[in-house]
Amino acid sequence: MISKSKFISKPYISILFLKDAKVGFLLLALTFLLPSVGFMGIVAILVTIAFAEFINVRDEYLKYGFYLYNSLLVGMGVGYYYEITYATLILTAILSIFTFLVSFGLNRVFIKYSLPLLSMPFATVSMFFYLASLKYTTLFSNVLNRSPLFDITLPFEQFFKSLGTIFFMPYTVAGTIIAVILLLYSRVLFLSAITGFIVGVFAHSFFVPFNISLNSPYNFNFILISMAISGVFLLPHYKSIILAAVAVVVSVILIDSMEVFFNIFALPVYTMPFNIITILFILLLSSVGYKYFNHNIQETPEKSLSYYLSNIYRFGGNDIKVALPFNGTWSVYQAFNGEWTHKGAWRFAYDFVISKNGKTYKNEGHFLEDYYAFGQSVVSPVSGYVVATKDDLEDNFIGNVDRLNNWGNYIIIHSDYGYYVEISHLMKDSMLVKVGDYVPMGQIVAKCGNSGYSPEPHIHMQVQYSPMLGAPTVAFKFIDYIANNTLHYYSLPKLNEQIEAPITDKAKQIRFTFILDDSFKYRVFKDNKEGEIVEFKVNMNEAGEFYFTDKEQNMLYFYLDNKLFYFYKYEGKNSYLSELYKLSPKIPLINTEVEYFDVLPLEFRYNSYKKLLIELLIPFNYGIFNKTTKYNKKVLSVSSKYGSVNFSFYDKGFESIEFKNIKLKRIHEENSNI
Repeated sequence: MISKSKFISKPYISILFLKDAKVGFLLLALTFLLPSVGFMGIVAILVTIAFAEFINVRDEYLKYGFYLYNSLLVGMGVGYYYEITYATLILTAILSIFTFLVSFGLNRVFIKYSLPLLSMPFATVSMFFYLASLKYTTLFSNVLNRSPLFDITLPFEQFFKSLGTIFFMPYTVAGTIIAVILLLYSRVLFLSAITGFIVGVFAHSFFVPFNISLNSPYNFNFILISMAISGVFLLPHYKSIILAAVAVVVSVILIDSMEVFFNIFALPVYTMPFNIITILFILLLSSVGYKYFNHNIQETPEKSLSYYLSNIYRFGGNDIKVALPFNGTWSVYQAFNGEWTHKGAWRFAYDFVISKNGKTYKNEGHFLEDYYAFGQSVVSPVSGYVVATKDDLEDNFIGNVDRLNNWGNYIIIHSDYGYYVEISHLMKDSMLVKVGDYVPMGQIVAKCGNSGYSPEPHIHMQVQYSPMLGAPTVAFKFIDYIANNTLHYYSLPKLNEQIEAPITDKAKQIRFTFILDDSFKYRVFKDNKEGEIVEFKVNMNEAGEFYFTDKEQNMLYFYLDNKLFYFYKYEGKNSYLSELYKLSPKIPLINTEVEYFDVLPLEFRYNSYKKLLIELLIPFNYGIFNKTTKYNKKVLSVSSKYGSVNFSFYDKGFESIEFKNIKLKRIHEENSNI
């Protein structure tokens, strides 16, 4: 259950696309710079929460800020234009409930198209309210008495006033505080706000005098559009910055036209242009599959980009990933765009043979049995259902090929992820599964043969979107393979490269199978001097993600895959858990000693100042993020330039953790063995 205090602060930070509750309380306090705005905003939130409680709306709904921040905006709008009276209190309560209803209704429509609600309910309800207010004679305007508790004078005050206007406080001091908050929490959002304002003002100045453009009360729309597009819904990238600028320029016409039309009815434009332009751009870019669309919005644009790049450089991104179709060591006979048959629509395929001392056969190679690959096991590279098989074709004699049955004996497997894998040229009568069988990744399905158009025994593998035999191929990556004693993840081996299929160490896999409430205690030694005892516990969040936590509530998230244990997210301050992430971001659960490379988050690589600089440069060159660290995996340890972690043959987890002049040594308790 989320704390109700978070419900109070959540809408304030949501307006700025942030997620830190502490900032929410700061912004709440800031709204009392104009007391009527701050007070009516609080009233709107409390009424909305009370109404939601009354009709038993689950907390899961309220944790999404838009259900509350739209009511907050309506309440602050009332407080900005009218004095605090019984009539305005009642009016704010009514409008808050109305806004909640509109938010809920619009969200049911928008969610079908994966569109954000933004502040569309606020803009809609405000329009109805200000039309109705033309008849309300009991409302007392505060226009004559509207002034903040204090204000300041600064250069570029028009920008700061526009920022403050987002919270109905068009004052330099309010905008300055908001700008500082943006700068501290997200340089991307801060620069997006400045860029949006500058682009919008200069674009507008082509059609109206510059002074009018600079002082327009609706320039905050430029700021919101730029922040939303280049910092939130799109990943920070120079193309996203250009798109945001285009969106701002387009909004100039919309803002002016709406201002002229709405003035007929004495209506303010508010955020309607921001909503319309942003939603239209999001709809377009998501529909066309814009490469840098942000599908996993994190706490800040910087974290969203880090999440995206970590997914690419650590886990292969969204590419199709399959395992090798064999056990043991084989050689790449033909890769993507191969010189013989991997051409055109069939260019994304791999052929494998077994080579020893530069030859694929023993003796003279006149007979099938001379070839090392012939008769070797073929395993499923994916988990899925068998949709097609054939194994009644004869294996060709060496020197002959079957041009009529190009693919020879084959198996086609429908992966759990939706694509199909075809493996061809299998040995006659070697099929061990049938159509309809479910095969897990790594299960033996047949044997390598020489059927079809095959000059010598080999395994041909391709990935396709159709179950049809010989369908056009699509690109993929191999989950892992070992080449020259280096373990490669989510990559493609080179032509003629000898590669080995890693074998899962089941015992090690068990030792890294952590369950809820597992606890691990360590004695800390600094310069070999005994120190405090620390404890790591296993916990789980609402999304079902497991993490280690300590007494300071730092959280280190982990995941266990078939052959890999890895950390993927850290929340908290510098701690022993953050060092653990740095020491062993990935732990291969295999029985081979290898070296491998991984990409650490920026905060683990650079000091604060350099990290800030790198974050500003990365949107212009993603490759900057891809700086790897080498790790050496031994039987019971993983080491790197940062230190090492050691494991036990008998117990779960980490036996010791060593870095700099510090060592954490496991304290064993009774019944700790697995």
